[in-house]
Amino acid sequence: MNRTVSKTTAEQPLDRAIAILTALTEAARPLSVTDLAALCDLPVTTVHRMTAQLEKRNLVKRAIGSKKLIVGAGLVRLGVAATEAAMRTDRPHQILVALANEIGESCQIGVRSDDNVVYIDTARTTPSPGLHFEQGRRSPIHCTSIGKLYLAELTPSAFDAWLADANFTQLAPSTILSKEKFKAAIEEVRAQGWAANNEEFLPGLVGCAVPIRLSSGKLMAGLGLYVPTARMPFERIKDFLPALRTAAEKIATASEEAQAGD
Repeated sequence: MNRTVSKTTAEQPLDRAIAILTALTEAARPLSVTDLAALCDLPVTTVHRMTAQLEKRNLVKRAIGSKKLIVGAGLVRLGVAATEAAMRTDRPHQILVALANEIGESCQIGVRSDDNVVYIDTARTTPSPGLHFEQGRRSPIHCTSIGKLYLAELTPSAFDAWLADANFTQLAPSTILSKEKFKAAIEEVRAQGWAANNEEFLPGLVGCAVPIRLSSGKLMAGLGLYVPTARMPFERIKDFLPALRTAAEKIATASEEAQAGD
């Protein structure tokens, strides 16, 4: 088992807390105090004390019906805010604006927060001919192309568990309500590496999204757009993919460079 941090780098309480949170987020599954102690190369008593403090601050919580720990709502909110801050630095936002001007459509960057997509940065053309999502707006994860990217990122078993408890709300006549059809749609996203939306969120609007990935391959956010069907039929939505993918790579690079510069 790989160890997240050694004792030599976790001598301060803050280092230990960061090590524990890092191990928990990277594992992406419930972990016991013993698991965390092994991953962080820390005494079990130390991890027990630190996790109790983190739990009080809502950064970690107990998995339902278990003593094992998972990421808490406070850490999720912090992660969304951190991603938003990285995206809102001048260079990533400039790239997003340039993309919107290039393709003539409003564009959005979104991240997952529970069962919603939160739009953390947006750019619109002037005048804006299509749907525009204001920064901070939320949309249900099951009927957005960015949401599908995040669901496709789950392991098959994790997705099946999510799907079993999912409660789909019909927001448009074409919203996918069948769990079998939705599973097939997510499998298609996995296979092709991008997601589409065929009037599933609002009637008369189609869209697509591509992942923004860190150099490690980890999904950082989704980059997407919506277009009225009167101007762009669903069959042609993939025409936007080359520009979206190029912009996504530039945004990821710029965000990592900004963080490294700090």
